[in-house]
Amino acid sequence: MTQSLKAPVKARIRRVDDTLRRLVERRGRCEDPTEILRATESIDRWLDERLVLMRNRDDRQLATSGRASG
Repeated sequence: MTQSLKAPVKARIRRVDDTLRRLVERRGRCEDPTEILRATESIDRWLDERLVLMRNRDDRQLATSGRASG
């Protein structure tokens, strides 16, 4: 799931969002409870990845702006 650090964070977040959209669509079409659960677990992992990317982006913005978090 984790991608190269060289890719801009915005682009990485967009890729995660695209993956999330596909998974949500797939889950909506599923009738098998096992497949629904698998899709839901994948969505959960990708949401965790998105949160990490957003935190990293926010931390970088704070570091470059010189503001302290609090």
